Amino acid sequence: MLDLVRTGQQWTLLSSSDTMNEFIRVLAYQKFGLTPIEIEPLVADLRQHSIFVQVRSKLHIIQNDPTDNIFLNLAVDGKAELLVSGGRHLLDLKAFHGLPIVSVRSFLRIAVVS
Repeated sequence: MLDLVRTGQQWTLLSSSDTMNEFIRVLAYQKFGLTPIEIEPLVADLRQHSIFVQVRSKLHIIQNDPTDNIFLNLAVDGKAELLVSGGRHLLDLKAFHGLPIVSVRSFLRIAVVS
């Protein structure tokens, strides 16, 4: 997915302080087996290929996993056209105020067709 963003032709990746911190937190899960030294270049790559958004929204739509709200806030303030997620709570919404929420697999299908 990041390869599609790197080309810069059609897709733009948005990030914020909160989403970057969440990315780092998730990559540190034991199941990924990554050390802080291995995580660092992944974070740097993501920062380099995303547009940083100052998020001001404080939406609290998802109650079961409140951390997921940071992605909705980023999407709203960044004026996203699509939200790609692997999170069940976000995917269960399917859309938010006209913003489609899709899985990575669905995004890749969309991207290939585009």
